[in-house]
Formats: sequence, C-alpha cells, structure tokens
Amino acid sequence: MGQISKIVKTFGRKFKAYSLLWLLLLTSYVPVHSQSLSEQVIGRYDINKKRLLAISTALNLYMILEGQIDLDSAMLMSCQAYNFSRLLPYSEGYDNGSVSVGRTMIDSGNINEAKRLLDKQKNDDKIRLALELGTYYLFKPGNNKTDLDQSLLYIRQAQKLAASSGKTFWKNESLTLLAKFYLQSGDILRSQKLFSEVVGSNKIENNNKGIALAMANQGINLPVGTPEKLSLLEKAQLFCKQQGLKDKEIEVLSHISIEYFISNFDVAKKKLLELVALQNASGYRHTHVSLNTISFIDDMRGDYIPALTSALQAVKTMEQTGDTKFAPLFYSRLALLYLHMDKKEGLDIYLKALENKSKQTRLVWYKSFVNAAQATITFYGGKRGLDLIMPIIKEYPPKSLWERMAVAYLQGDCYASLRQDKLAIHFFDLFLKLSDQMPAHFVYLELPSCYIGIAKFYANTGNKARTQYYLDKASPFMSSAGKLFISWQYSLVQFKLDSLNGNYVSAIKNYQRYKEKSDSNLSLASMRQMNFMQVQFETKNKEQSIKSLTQRGELQQAKLNESNFLRNVTMGGIVALLVIVGLLYKQFRLKQRNNEQLQIQRNEIVNKNQVLENLLEEKQWLLKEVHHRVKNNLHTVMSLLESQSAYLADDALSAIQNSQHRIHAMSLIHQKLYTSDDVTTIEMSTYIQELVSYLRESFTTGQRITFDLNVEPVELDVAQAIPLGLILNEAITNSLKYAFPDNRKGLISIIFAQLDDTKFKLSVEDDGVGLVAGFEQDKISSLGMKLMRGLSTELHADFRVESLSGTGIYLSFNTDILLKSSYQISAQN
Repeated sequence: MGQISKIVKTFGRKFKAYSLLWLLLLTSYVPVHSQSLSEQVIGRYDINKKRLLAISTALNLYMILEGQIDLDSAMLMSCQAYNFSRLLPYSEGYDNGSVSVGRTMIDSGNINEAKRLLDKQKNDDKIRLALELGTYYLFKPGNNKTDLDQSLLYIRQAQKLAASSGKTFWKNESLTLLAKFYLQSGDILRSQKLFSEVVGSNKIENNNKGIALAMANQGINLPVGTPEKLSLLEKAQLFCKQQGLKDKEIEVLSHISIEYFISNFDVAKKKLLELVALQNASGYRHTHVSLNTISFIDDMRGDYIPALTSALQAVKTMEQTGDTKFAPLFYSRLALLYLHMDKKEGLDIYLKALENKSKQTRLVWYKSFVNAAQATITFYGGKRGLDLIMPIIKEYPPKSLWERMAVAYLQGDCYASLRQDKLAIHFFDLFLKLSDQMPAHFVYLELPSCYIGIAKFYANTGNKARTQYYLDKASPFMSSAGKLFISWQYSLVQFKLDSLNGNYVSAIKNYQRYKEKSDSNLSLASMRQMNFMQVQFETKNKEQSIKSLTQRGELQQAKLNESNFLRNVTMGGIVALLVIVGLLYKQFRLKQRNNEQLQIQRNEIVNKNQVLENLLEEKQWLLKEVHHRVKNNLHTVMSLLESQSAYLADDALSAIQNSQHRIHAMSLIHQKLYTSDDVTTIEMSTYIQELVSYLRESFTTGQRITFDLNVEPVELDVAQAIPLGLILNEAITNSLKYAFPDNRKGLISIIFAQLDDTKFKLSVEDDGVGLVAGFEQDKISSLGMKLMRGLSTELHADFRVESLSGTGIYLSFNTDILLKSSYQISAQN
C-alpha cells in the first residue's frame, strides 16, 4: 500500500482539489442545470423505461442504505425524486401512461376522494381504481396492519368486479396483486401459488407476454437469498428475451445480479456488465447505478484500477443524464476508493459532505459520516475519532439498526485505538448483539470487515479465543464472495493468531498469503495505468472546471443584466406607483364628495318617504272611515226601506225587499273593507259565506234548502268584488224565490274558483223547476236578469244561463282585462 501511496501522491492532491470543486458545484450551479437536463432525458423515455428507472433507483437506495429504510420507502423516494406516480413501479400490467383520475387523486393524497370516485366508476375504470387503491395501501411505507386490511378489502373488490366482467386480464391483475399481498403478509407459499396460477392462466390464453411478466413477477417477489429465486429469475429472463421484452429483461437481470452480489462477486460482475450492455442497447441511459455497483465489487476485490474506471464512468453518466438527485452516493464511491488506497484526500471529501448535513438529508450523509469517522480513526487515532463522532451522535442519535450497529463499532474502534480495552469490549459486544439482527442479504461488506477488525483487536490483546470466534464469524465471507480487500486483512489476523498459538508453519503461510494479496496491485502495468488515469482525470476535471467557471461567469453576467433590468423596472414602477397614488387620491376625493351629495339626497328621500308613509297611513284610515260611513249609510237606507215595506204589499214589497238584498250585498263589502288592514281587496270566500247566510235568513228557508259552497280563498279588487257580489245576490235570490215552489226541498250549489293567475269562474246552480222550455237568455227582461247582464258587461265577463235539471247561472271573467280597462279609464280622466 505504501508504494501505491507514492505512485498517486501527485494524483491525490489534485483529486482532492477537483473533488472538493465537484462538491461545490454540486451545491451551487449544477443542480439547477442538471434538473432541466434530467427532465429532457427522462422525457424521451416511454412508460416502461420510466418504471425501470424508478425501480432501479429504489433497489440501489435499498441496498446501499442496508435496511435503513424498507423497500416501499425506497420506491416512494425514487418516484418522488423523478416526479413519477407512486403507483408506477407496481402498475405494469394495466398502466400504459394514460391519464387516470383516480391515480392523480391518490398521488395528491386525496384518498377519500378516490374512494368516493370508486363508487361512481364503472366497468374497467372501476376495476383499475380498486386495484390502485389496493396497491396504495399494500405498498404504503411501514408495517401497519390496518393498511394491509384496507389493501385486502380493495383487492377482494377488484377480484369480484373482475369476475363479473368475465375478462381474464383483470382476473390475472387481481390475482397478481393478491399474491403480492400474501408476500407482504409473510405467507410466501400462498403468494407463490397465486403467481403460478397467473402463469397457468396466461398459458391457457396463449398470452406469451403475460407468461413472461407473470414468471418475472414470481421470481422478483421472493425474498433475497431464497433458494429457488435465482432459477425462477433466470427462466423469466430467458422468456423475456424470447418475447423481446427488453425493459423487463433488464429489471429481471438487475435482480439476478443482486442474488449473485451477496454470494459470488465474480458472477455478479459478469451479470452487471451484461446488464450495462443490455441497457445501452435498449436506449436506457441511466447506467450509472450498475457502473457504481461494478466499482464497488472491484474495490472489494482490491482491483483499484477497474474500480476507479467504473466509478469515474458512473459519475460521467450521472452528469450526462442530469441525474444528480442522489449524486453524493456516487461521489462517496470515489472518496471511499481513495481511502482504500490510504489517501487522506478521501476523508476531506467526506468531511466536506458533512458541512451541509440536516435531518432531511440524513439518509444520504450518514454513511459519509461513518466512513469519515473510520478514516479519522485510521489516520489520526481514536481521540480524533471521538471528537468527530460524539457531537454528531448527540445531535443526530443513531436510529436504524444499521446506524446503531455502525456507531457501536466506531466507538469500540476508538477505544481500542486508545487502549481502553473495557470500553472497547463493551461497544464491540453491543455491535455483535446488533449485527446478529442484520438481514442476511445486507451482510456483504460492513459485517465481515468489522468482524476482522474486532478479531485484530483481540489478537493484539492476546485473547486467542475471542480472536478465533470473530475470525470464524468472518470466515464464510472469505470464500463465498472473493472479497480481496478484506481477505488480506483476514490473513493478517490469522497470522497473528497462529503466532499466539505457536503454530509458526501456518503463521508463515498466512503471512505469505497476506503479502501476496496486498502486493497484487503493485505491478508495473498497474502503475502505468494509474498514471494514465491520473492524466485523464486531471484533463477531464480541468475541462469541467473551465466549463463550470465559464457557466458561472455567464450566470453572473446574466444576474448582472437581470439586476440592471430589475433596477430600471423598479424605478419605472416607483414612478408609475406615484402617478397611480395621485390618481387614486384624486379619485378618492371625488368619490368622497359624491358620497356626501348622495348622503344628502338619501336623507331627503328618507324624509320624503316618511312623509309619504304617513300620508298613506292617513289615507288608509280615511278610506276605512269612508267605507264605514258608506256601510252605515247603506244600512240606514235598508232601515228606511224596511220601514217603508210595512206599508207596501205585493210587487212593491218585493221590489223593496230585492233592493234591500242588493244594498246588503254592497254593505257587506264596505264592512269587510273597513274591518280589514287592506282597504283595496276583498277576501271572497268569507264574503260569499256571509252573503249566503244573510239571504238564507232573509228568506227563512230553514232546513228546506241546502247550500253547497265550493269557494276558493281568492282576493279581488273592490271594483271586481261589488259587481260580482250583486250578480251572486241576484242569482241566489232568483233560486230562492222561483226554483222551489210549494215549499219544495232543494239544493243550491255555488262554485267560485281561480282557473289561472287572472281567470276566475262563478257558477250558481239549483235543482229546482228550472226555466220555461225554449227560453232565450237575451229575451229575459226581468230586472234581476238585466242587472246581471249589465254587471257582467262591466266585468268583461262571459255570462250565460242554462236550464237542464234546474237553473244554472255561469260567469267567467279575466281580472287582467278588467285592470287594463280601469287603467285606460284612469288615463283618460
């Protein structure tokens, strides 16, 4: 390692400077520019490549963060970063990129609105929304049983709707989501059985694309490391290749590479190189995730030249696609490579990344903190390490299992460096307790390295048993993954243990292995290639620096121009504002004067209205008094006629009595007027009832003659009520006098009804003897008949008399015609 340090001494200083410059640019200009570039690149992707990008980024986050977040959270972070729908990774079967109202509501957080919409949807739209709601709850971050219950509710609803539709496609989509539900619930066997049903259903339908997708889903939806997972994925990849489903083949191959990543680095790298080639061939440009993983594998094997090549290519691809949202993860790979080459410049990059740490970016910078702390202990000892660690864990206490495990190891390593063995053992034991809880598929770097580090501590303290224990913990990882970087450390600790045990032959062999592995990268070809890469890297960074500085200069000039423009606009705005203020003030004064004048006029109007109201009230009382006096006068006339009738007989007496009845009919109207609040209208139903009662008493009919009244509560103007009352009086009087001779019993029916807003009808019918046969209405010359015809003419009414089974008098009139006539007469006067 010392020779490598010497080779890259000059390279180191410049790498440090350029890396710090990259971080500076990352936090200033580059994100603004790359965001637009990123949108342009992604904008050329179809829905399948967008889905692939979301899934690939999520898997990368999930693996790099080693269980600090669940896969559902990683998917959500990925979708939010690219402004994709949160349902995109899961809706492959039915989402072709078209607009979905329900999906939009779910992405906006309006879940209740989406539920209400479900009740209104029909056919395929209803099934799709039920699946989307089920997907939302199933893949909601966290492990809330209520969410699982809600998910199952909507999945079952989708199944029922799919069965009713009779469409195999929707049945398979519902079964696929149900299979994923059982996987989330921990019932792997039931989940796989349902996936097999979907495969079988597509085979029956000869749907080769459906078979490929179903096989892929069956393999993908098995936990990492499950024995049959790899064979299922490889079969699915072959079938996807045969069907030309390149994007799905890429996704399946990504999962295959993960399986090999945790078991065999050699095959994993081969699969990743195949993956990059397939991505390039399909037009998928976001290859930096795969390249970064290849760099990691080469780094772990101690192959620094290819590791650095892949890391630089990953950063280049990231910049070319503008995908800088998770840039610190890729720059950290370069920094970690430097640390593995014993270059302190890598530590400087990590420390620079910690300057902008926050709770919101914790997932990104916490790994940088752990690597920076480990490098500080290595280069500067345990005290400097604690000075870095303690303030940060006080402000940001470790939360996840990985964070607590990493911090425990770092503290143990610090105290081991300070020879405070009891504290070191305490934290190493805590680390061991936590590491046993770590999922197996995340145990690929930190744990084996830490086991060897703790074994080294116990070897240095002479504790052979504990040294052997931790070497045994690390041993399985030495052969399975071929991790050269940690295997030479393993050989070194084994050499120390053999020396403690006095097994010098084995000690010499292990020391030889250590030297062989540690010197394997020191060939002349490696040195030349490292120097060549140094020149490439310097040139690239100089060009990028010049480009970035040029862009910053252009940006500053643009800002200066913008500033001048804003200054001019501001000055113009101030002048315009002053003019507007002056106009507004003038308008305000004018409006104020107008308001004062309006207030004076308003007061005058109010006073005049009050005077008019008083006059109107006085007029009402005067009218009431007039009507009262008219009524009294009419009663006086009636009394005089009554007195006169005492001296008359026969026709003269009858004439007097008829006149009394007519006068009473009019007096009733005047009585109603002066006893009512309204002195202009008469309520006809009570008026008619009172008139009938009066006539019944006047003719002393007793129970002999029955009256059937069907009168609607209608109000009429006085001008209409008086003639109508007189007509009614004549009709009833005629029936009482002539219809029932010889004290016959009989019935008089009176109907007064409103036909529409302005039209009314009046009918008076009796079942008496009727008129003489062959009568002619116009030739009847009695005073009563003439009076009714004349009053009908005054009302502009249709008047007719019929004699069928008795006598009927019918009248229909229109108040609107009467009012118009009154207005015309008033106008003429």
